[in-house]
Parts: sequence; C-alpha cells; structure tokens
Amino acid sequence: MTNKEYIIACLNDEIDDGGASYEACAHYYINCPYTTDDSRAACYDKPLGFTNRNVCSACKMAWLEEEADDE
Repeated sequence: MTNKEYIIACLNDEIDDGGASYEACAHYYINCPYTTDDSRAACYDKPLGFTNRNVCSACKMAWLEEEADDE
C-alpha cells in the first residue's frame, strides 16, 4: 500500500479500528485549513493553548466534510 492509498483508506474510514486511523490521519497529515482570523476554525477567538489533538482533528474532519470552497 502506498502512502497515497493509505491516506485515502484512512479518510474513507476503511481501516477497521474504530476511527482511530481517521483521526490520526487528519491530525498528522492535514495542515490547518484555516487562517488565524477565520471564524470557521474551532480555535477562533479562543485563548492560547485551547487547541489539542481532539479539537484540531475534529475541526479538520468537519472541514473535510464541507463543500469545496471555489474562491
């Protein structure tokens, strides 16, 4: 399995591990899709140190499920 195939399998949640690979893939392989002033970010307007793996992974997974921004 290539890295590309692994990431696709993780993002399609095809690996039977209760979603752990999906979360890990979002956390480790996807950079934050937002800028610091984007209100869609889970950490927007939150205190420094608010973010952690759970917050960032959930935010990235929500971004993955959104319609593509064509701007």
